[in-house]
Amino acid sequence: MSELIQAVLKHDETTDLRQFSRELRQRDQKYLLRNDILAAFTDYCASHNKPDDYAHRSNLGKLIAYVQEIILEPESLCVIVRPQIAREEVYRIGEDLTVTPLTSQELLDLRDRLVNRFHPNEGDVLELDFQPFYDYSPSIRDPKNIGKGVEFLNRFLSSKLFQDPTEWLESLFQFLSLHKYNGTQLLINERIQSQQQLSEQIKRAIAFASDRAPEESYEKFRFDLQNLGFEPGWGNTADRIRETLGMLDQLIDSPDHQALEAFLSRIPMIFRVVMVSPHGWFGQEGVLGRPDTGGQVVYILDQVKSLEQELQQEISLAGLDVLQVHPKVIVLTRLIANSDGTLCNQRLEKIYSTQNGWILRVPFREFNPTLTQNWISRFEIWPYLETYAIDAERELLAEFEGRPDLIIGNYSDGNLVAFLLARKLKVTQCNIAHALEKSKYLFSNL
Repeated sequence: MSELIQAVLKHDETTDLRQFSRELRQRDQKYLLRNDILAAFTDYCASHNKPDDYAHRSNLGKLIAYVQEIILEPESLCVIVRPQIAREEVYRIGEDLTVTPLTSQELLDLRDRLVNRFHPNEGDVLELDFQPFYDYSPSIRDPKNIGKGVEFLNRFLSSKLFQDPTEWLESLFQFLSLHKYNGTQLLINERIQSQQQLSEQIKRAIAFASDRAPEESYEKFRFDLQNLGFEPGWGNTADRIRETLGMLDQLIDSPDHQALEAFLSRIPMIFRVVMVSPHGWFGQEGVLGRPDTGGQVVYILDQVKSLEQELQQEISLAGLDVLQVHPKVIVLTRLIANSDGTLCNQRLEKIYSTQNGWILRVPFREFNPTLTQNWISRFEIWPYLETYAIDAERELLAEFEGRPDLIIGNYSDGNLVAFLLARKLKVTQCNIAHALEKSKYLFSNL
């Protein structure tokens, strides 16, 4: 049982708990969210002339501070408690103050009954399993690691390197060998044939770079490094190349998560990016007055400009200017035939203040032209998204003349399209969940 509930029962605050529960039942609501609960408890304290500090110092007040939701049942109430970060507990408290913990399945069944969608024992129920879907996927157990996903993953990968260095170092060698841009080999060439040879050549290349002036341009000794087996991608100056090769040398000899993160941050891997915002009414002029669009349009356009600048800087620091490499960022959105004088009916639009940033508009298939040729709220576009992803794939491949390296989805509709594209094209997908919908749309979990 939750220590918070136990403290209420042990310290003779059961009368207050009973009275508070009784007053909750007098409300019209059966499902109370956090703000409802806090407001109800404040009213309770005022109407019963509780001391000013009762809401903060009493055990019942401390319990209420951690309660996220309350669901009222005929003879009990279900309390959802969040005692600490990333941990949720659910209890049913009966009228006789018996406390029974509920499983996640029981809570979901209770919610289903509450909204009268169906009886839990009748018909098919949609179930989403959010457990890790790879057997070898690491699980975050310590809440301190939340928000530090890259660092956590690098620790996991580097521990694998240490446990089975032969297998993981071979994987690292394969990664370096296969890395290309538009068919042009990067990082290492066919002169390096094995992981062992890579280790030897790294030390020779470090010694070579150390003998040159730190700021000497890579272009001046590019072909000397090529003879040692190293292609562009290590750095733009002798000093930066020496540093990057030193990181790889350290990673091979004594792997740790900091060395892995430092090395991967130097390797250019992202050149072509798709940002998905499919609900449409996306443009640079005359589009901000429509629902669901304004904030997202401004946010994504700003992100395109920042992302292009960041990618170009990384490409230049990696020494890829010798190959005339430039990033390309495409915002994938919807073409709307009836565009009310905006440019939302144009297939391609250059993004201001970018070198190679574009808005690519792909129309929904015309199942019903009176609908699909007009703007549709993002809450109503879901039936069109799967065929839209199929059509968008063809257009993106044409614009990039190949596959993108990263697909970024915005909001739930954009993330569905991003997922479908990433799965088909076999490229990395990034989710931007924004507000996760729930904080803006109350009871959306129902």
